[in-house]
Amino acid sequence: MSEVKQKKLKPFVSRAWWKQSNQRTMGTLSKLSKAFLLPIALLPIAGIFLGVGATITSKVDANSGAWYFGNFLNQMGNIAFGNLPVLFAISVAMAYTEDAGVAALTAVIGFLVFNAIQFAFLHNEYSHYQYTVDIIGADGKAIFSGLIVNTDSLRNPSLMDPTQLLDWMRSSDSYSQLVKNADHLVIHASSTQVDSYGLLFYYGSTWAVQNKLTTANLGINSLNTGVFGGIFVGAVAAWAYNHFHKTQLPSALSFFSGSKLVPIITFMAVIPLAFIFMFIWPLIGTALAWFGNNSGKLPVGLDSLIFEIFERSLVPFGLHHVFYSPLWWTQAGGSMPDLINSVMNNPLDYKDFLAQINGLTVGGVTLPKFDMSTITSDQAQVLVAAWVSHLNPNTIAAVGDQTIMYKIIADPWVTFTQIQDLGLNLGRFQSGKFPFMMFGLPAAAAAMWFAVPKENRKKVMGIYFSAAFTCFLTGITEPIEFTFLFVAPWLFYGVHMPLCAISFMLMGLLHVHTSMTVSGGFIDFIVFGIIPFISGKGTNFYHILWVGAIFIPVYFFAFYFAIKYGKIALPGREGAVDKLYTKADFKAKQAGKDKDAQVVLAAAGKGDDAKREKARKIIEFLGGEANITGVDSCASRLRLTVVDNTKVDPEGIKALGGCAGVLIRGTSVQCVYGGEQEVIKPYMQELLKEMREQKPQPK
Repeated sequence: MSEVKQKKLKPFVSRAWWKQSNQRTMGTLSKLSKAFLLPIALLPIAGIFLGVGATITSKVDANSGAWYFGNFLNQMGNIAFGNLPVLFAISVAMAYTEDAGVAALTAVIGFLVFNAIQFAFLHNEYSHYQYTVDIIGADGKAIFSGLIVNTDSLRNPSLMDPTQLLDWMRSSDSYSQLVKNADHLVIHASSTQVDSYGLLFYYGSTWAVQNKLTTANLGINSLNTGVFGGIFVGAVAAWAYNHFHKTQLPSALSFFSGSKLVPIITFMAVIPLAFIFMFIWPLIGTALAWFGNNSGKLPVGLDSLIFEIFERSLVPFGLHHVFYSPLWWTQAGGSMPDLINSVMNNPLDYKDFLAQINGLTVGGVTLPKFDMSTITSDQAQVLVAAWVSHLNPNTIAAVGDQTIMYKIIADPWVTFTQIQDLGLNLGRFQSGKFPFMMFGLPAAAAAMWFAVPKENRKKVMGIYFSAAFTCFLTGITEPIEFTFLFVAPWLFYGVHMPLCAISFMLMGLLHVHTSMTVSGGFIDFIVFGIIPFISGKGTNFYHILWVGAIFIPVYFFAFYFAIKYGKIALPGREGAVDKLYTKADFKAKQAGKDKDAQVVLAAAGKGDDAKREKARKIIEFLGGEANITGVDSCASRLRLTVVDNTKVDPEGIKALGGCAGVLIRGTSVQCVYGGEQEVIKPYMQELLKEMREQKPQPK
């Protein structure tokens, strides 16, 4: 029998293409993750202002000097959180253009155009009039004062006088019982409330864009795209800068050449982007809101546990910021407009919430009070409407787990407990960090130190305890995490990550509503846990303390025995200390480089010269000036872009001291420092500039 030779089918895409594509994607996402840290860096101080200011205003008389001071702090903090989309547009543009100022300005222009186009196409589809009235009985006494009345939602509602409004209320299912003994009404104020907008082909009672999907971006009423809109606009601005900032136009148009051309290109490029968002965002925004409001219904904190498994597993790659951003700042993390709409339509489904706001008094203003045992749907709707009318508009429009929490901290009329009773467990994507960042990882650092032979403990004490204190105070975990991640990855994924996930699950199960800025350290614990609790927000911060107390021995013994019996070579054990912080352990392997490293270390204490020399050696270990195309940094890493990653010497970089590990993903290289990177970066940029200026130019 003759053998039939078959041709081997070629794959649709080659393995080399797939590898290159994966490397490019990782490099792009790495830059995007870094971009997110630029606006986030502003949040710690803004959060302190917000938390302290809100606490002061809630505890003093309105219009007093202390109240104005608290309100000043409150507004200073609120301005940062209220403008995150445009801050993201700027930071993304800068991240992909080596911090170009022209790109940053262009991003702002693009963001304004992006939202202005949407505003031009939005038109009122359905709206209603909202009145503030007093209901006066036959005896001339007020039955209700300051009652908020919402009339029917119509395409073209008509403004009513007191007699017409009273007749309408008598025929209304919601208000008929409240006015059955009324003689007349006194209208104090009226305003138009938009219920939905027409946008392109989204119109009519079924498809019109709900008001909850819109917001004011820099004063422009447009779609509430959250940080997504800012990210895409920033990407367009970066693309325009990278492709056109060196373009030379014909002489007649030469004035618009170079950097002047960039905003013009961006102006035109965001027009199709705005139309794409107008086409797809009403559907995406609705889907994200559904996810945000329903994911929290999983039992026993499973939503928090699943979140942390993914979030912590991305930390080694520096991509965790990309993962949690939608949950913190978009409808995917929860939507206040959806919650309010739900309780307005079905108030009796939220009896615990109604009990909290029944007769609630804030700043001398009291909501209506009803007998909770006999409260009717009509009365409940009146009570909810009165509560909503006193909320800050920014609170009503807030979306995202972190954003909603910040708005609640600043709003005296709402607490985390109230929102919990409405079905949204705020903090489920944040609070779980506090137990393992404040207690668990510092205990792990102590276990590492105790696992070091006694004769070496004094030598490495500073390494472990400075990292532990930094983690406790600020929540910066990477110096500790990367110490054991690079020598024993199974310790990270098999011990640390499951404990982190359990921490999140417990905080979700216990309804802990303590927010944060970037990480769950002691500073954030005070600002977002204790201070809001004092003002009655219901953060439930005390659960963090007892869970953290349990985590101390769990982390300590888990890490101690894993290190001891797993024979893990951590700093101080088996000579590993010099491997991470000096060149001594690499003499045999890299004798030539050892001498250079010792020169750098010998320069320690000489200030700028030592830092400059260290930066020069890092450039050398990265393959030289010609191999480096980008230098940047984030909260704890030096982020570099190279031409050829095979020329990078990670051991040489670590031998210079201070670097806990080097990650290489395609053309992206990340050196984990934990703080020193912010000093190294400018020296590297300065040296690279000098090297390139001195480089002979081809004739």
